[in-house]
Amino acid sequence: MKKEKTADNVRPFKLVHQILSLTGISFERKSIIGFVELTIVPVKETLKIIRLNCRQCRIYRVILNDSYEATFHYFDPFLDICQDNKTKSLEVFSKCHLEMAKKTDPDNNAGELVIVVPEQATHLIGEGRGLRIGIEFSLEDPSGGVHFVIPEGEGTMEERAAHMFTYGHENSSRLWFPCVDSYA
Repeated sequence: MKKEKTADNVRPFKLVHQILSLTGISFERKSIIGFVELTIVPVKETLKIIRLNCRQCRIYRVILNDSYEATFHYFDPFLDICQDNKTKSLEVFSKCHLEMAKKTDPDNNAGELVIVVPEQATHLIGEGRGLRIGIEFSLEDPSGGVHFVIPEGEGTMEERAAHMFTYGHENSSRLWFPCVDSYA
Protein backbone atom coordinates (compact mmCIF):
# COMPACT_ATOMS: atom_id res chain seq x y z
CA MET A 1 0.00 0.00 0.00
CA LYS A 2 1.51 3.30 -1.14
CA LYS A 3 1.55 6.16 1.35
CA GLU A 4 -0.38 9.21 0.21
CA LYS A 5 1.90 12.08 -0.73
CA THR A 6 1.84 15.15 1.50
CA ALA A 7 3.96 18.29 1.51
CA ASP A 8 6.28 16.63 4.04
CA ASN A 9 7.02 13.46 2.12
CA VAL A 10 7.28 14.68 -1.48
CA ARG A 11 10.86 14.71 -2.74
CA PRO A 12 11.90 18.41 -2.69
CA PHE A 13 13.96 18.11 -5.88
CA LYS A 14 13.96 16.54 -9.32
CA LEU A 15 16.91 14.48 -10.49
CA VAL A 16 17.80 15.66 -13.99
CA HIS A 17 21.14 13.95 -14.64
CA GLN A 18 23.53 11.46 -13.09
CA ILE A 19 27.07 10.42 -13.99
CA LEU A 20 28.69 7.34 -12.45
CA SER A 21 32.44 6.93 -12.79
CA LEU A 22 34.20 3.81 -11.53
CA THR A 23 37.74 5.01 -10.85
CA GLY A 24 39.09 1.75 -9.45
CA ILE A 25 38.10 -1.91 -9.60
CA SER A 26 39.92 -4.63 -7.66
CA PHE A 27 38.96 -8.21 -8.40
CA GLU A 28 41.28 -9.43 -5.65
CA ARG A 29 39.38 -7.45 -3.00
CA LYS A 30 36.05 -7.49 -4.86
CA SER A 31 35.95 -3.73 -4.49
CA ILE A 32 35.05 -0.60 -6.41
CA ILE A 33 36.11 2.99 -5.89
CA GLY A 34 33.89 5.51 -7.59
CA PHE A 35 32.52 8.98 -7.97
CA VAL A 36 28.95 9.92 -8.74
CA GLU A 37 27.65 13.33 -9.75
CA LEU A 38 23.94 13.99 -9.52
CA THR A 39 22.40 17.16 -10.91
CA ILE A 40 19.18 18.06 -9.17
CA VAL A 41 16.74 20.92 -9.55
CA PRO A 42 15.15 22.00 -6.26
CA VAL A 43 11.36 22.22 -6.27
CA LYS A 44 11.45 24.58 -3.28
CA GLU A 45 13.94 27.29 -2.35
CA THR A 46 13.93 26.01 1.24
CA LEU A 47 15.89 22.83 0.42
CA LYS A 48 18.26 22.19 3.33
CA ILE A 49 18.40 18.36 3.39
CA ILE A 50 18.96 16.06 0.41
CA ARG A 51 18.12 12.39 0.91
CA LEU A 52 19.61 9.79 -1.43
CA ASN A 53 19.68 6.02 -1.56
CA CYS A 54 22.90 4.16 -0.84
CA ARG A 55 23.59 0.81 0.80
CA GLN A 56 26.76 -1.23 1.32
CA CYS A 57 28.93 1.79 0.37
CA ARG A 58 31.44 3.81 2.34
CA ILE A 59 31.03 7.53 1.66
CA TYR A 60 34.18 9.64 1.83
CA ARG A 61 33.15 13.07 0.63
CA VAL A 62 30.14 15.06 -0.56
CA ILE A 63 30.69 18.33 -2.41
CA LEU A 64 28.17 20.76 -3.89
CA ASN A 65 28.92 22.53 -7.21
CA ASP A 66 32.62 21.59 -6.84
CA SER A 67 32.97 24.24 -4.11
CA TYR A 68 31.19 23.44 -0.86
CA GLU A 69 31.87 20.43 1.35
CA ALA A 70 28.62 19.10 2.78
CA THR A 71 28.21 17.11 5.96
CA PHE A 72 26.33 13.87 5.61
CA HIS A 73 24.84 11.12 7.72
CA TYR A 74 24.53 7.51 6.65
CA PHE A 75 22.16 5.01 8.17
CA ASP A 76 20.95 1.67 6.89
CA PRO A 77 17.87 0.61 8.86
CA PHE A 78 18.04 -2.88 7.33
CA LEU A 79 21.21 -3.62 9.32
CA ASP A 80 19.27 -3.77 12.58
CA ILE A 81 16.06 -5.29 11.28
CA CYS A 82 14.19 -7.20 14.00
CA GLN A 83 17.04 -6.86 16.51
CA ASP A 84 14.74 -5.58 19.25
CA ASN A 85 11.98 -8.13 18.78
CA LYS A 86 11.75 -11.09 21.12
CA THR A 87 9.63 -13.04 18.63
CA LYS A 88 11.54 -14.33 15.62
CA SER A 89 9.12 -15.29 12.85
CA LEU A 90 8.57 -14.64 9.17
CA GLU A 91 5.51 -12.56 9.99
CA VAL A 92 7.47 -10.29 12.36
CA PHE A 93 10.37 -10.05 9.89
CA SER A 94 8.01 -9.17 7.03
CA LYS A 95 6.38 -6.40 9.07
CA CYS A 96 9.77 -5.01 10.16
CA HIS A 97 11.12 -5.20 6.60
CA LEU A 98 8.17 -3.19 5.28
CA GLU A 99 8.70 -0.53 7.96
CA MET A 100 12.40 -0.26 7.10
CA ALA A 101 11.62 -0.03 3.37
CA LYS A 102 9.32 2.93 4.06
CA LYS A 103 12.18 4.68 5.90
CA THR A 104 14.30 4.62 2.72
CA ASP A 105 11.65 5.06 -0.02
CA PRO A 106 12.92 7.78 -2.38
CA ASP A 107 9.39 8.54 -3.56
CA ASN A 108 8.52 9.54 0.01
CA ASN A 109 11.54 11.84 0.46
CA ALA A 110 13.53 9.23 2.37
CA GLY A 111 16.92 7.57 1.94
CA GLU A 112 19.94 6.08 3.65
CA LEU A 113 22.27 9.00 2.83
CA VAL A 114 21.24 12.36 4.31
CA ILE A 115 23.17 15.37 3.00
CA VAL A 116 22.99 18.68 4.85
CA VAL A 117 23.31 21.75 2.63
CA PRO A 118 25.90 23.98 4.36
CA GLU A 119 24.80 27.46 5.38
CA GLN A 120 27.38 29.08 3.08
CA ALA A 121 25.92 27.16 0.10
CA THR A 122 22.25 28.06 0.53
CA HIS A 123 22.59 30.70 -2.19
CA LEU A 124 23.02 27.81 -4.65
CA ILE A 125 19.49 26.64 -3.93
CA GLY A 126 16.97 28.23 -6.23
CA GLU A 127 13.77 26.95 -7.72
CA GLY A 128 14.56 25.79 -11.24
CA ARG A 129 18.36 26.15 -10.83
CA GLY A 130 20.53 23.06 -11.12
CA LEU A 131 22.69 21.92 -8.20
CA ARG A 132 25.51 19.39 -8.69
CA ILE A 133 26.20 16.90 -5.90
CA GLY A 134 29.52 15.06 -6.13
CA ILE A 135 30.01 11.96 -3.98
CA GLU A 136 33.20 9.93 -3.54
CA PHE A 137 32.49 6.36 -2.43
CA SER A 138 33.78 2.81 -2.26
CA LEU A 139 32.23 -0.62 -2.06
CA GLU A 140 33.85 -3.83 -0.88
CA ASP A 141 32.59 -7.42 -1.25
CA PRO A 142 28.98 -6.46 -2.05
CA SER A 143 26.16 -8.89 -1.36
CA GLY A 144 23.92 -7.46 -4.08
CA GLY A 145 23.62 -4.99 -6.95
CA VAL A 146 26.96 -5.87 -8.53
CA HIS A 147 28.43 -9.36 -8.63
CA PHE A 148 32.12 -10.27 -8.91
CA VAL A 149 32.89 -13.58 -10.65
CA ILE A 150 36.38 -14.93 -9.90
CA PRO A 151 36.89 -18.43 -11.29
CA GLU A 152 39.10 -20.81 -9.30
CA GLY A 153 42.40 -21.85 -10.79
CA GLU A 154 45.89 -20.76 -11.68
CA GLY A 155 46.89 -17.67 -13.61
CA THR A 156 46.10 -13.99 -13.59
CA MET A 157 42.61 -12.60 -13.15
CA GLU A 158 42.52 -11.94 -16.89
CA GLU A 159 43.58 -15.51 -17.73
CA ARG A 160 40.92 -16.83 -15.35
CA ALA A 161 38.29 -14.60 -17.03
CA ALA A 162 37.42 -12.68 -13.85
CA HIS A 163 34.57 -10.28 -14.48
CA MET A 164 31.76 -8.44 -12.78
CA PHE A 165 28.21 -7.62 -13.73
CA THR A 166 25.22 -5.72 -12.44
CA TYR A 167 21.68 -6.90 -12.33
CA GLY A 168 18.72 -4.61 -12.37
CA HIS A 169 15.83 -5.42 -10.18
CA GLU A 170 13.90 -2.85 -8.20
CA ASN A 171 16.05 -1.03 -5.61
CA SER A 172 19.30 -2.66 -6.76
CA SER A 173 21.12 0.49 -7.92
CA ARG A 174 21.41 1.77 -4.35
CA LEU A 175 23.32 -1.41 -3.49
CA TRP A 176 26.42 -0.28 -5.36
CA PHE A 177 26.33 3.51 -5.84
CA PRO A 178 24.59 6.59 -4.34
CA CYS A 179 21.47 7.50 -6.33
CA VAL A 180 17.76 8.23 -6.31
CA ASP A 181 16.63 4.62 -6.62
CA SER A 182 13.22 5.20 -8.15
CA TYR A 183 11.47 4.88 -11.48
CA ALA A 184 9.65 8.18 -10.87
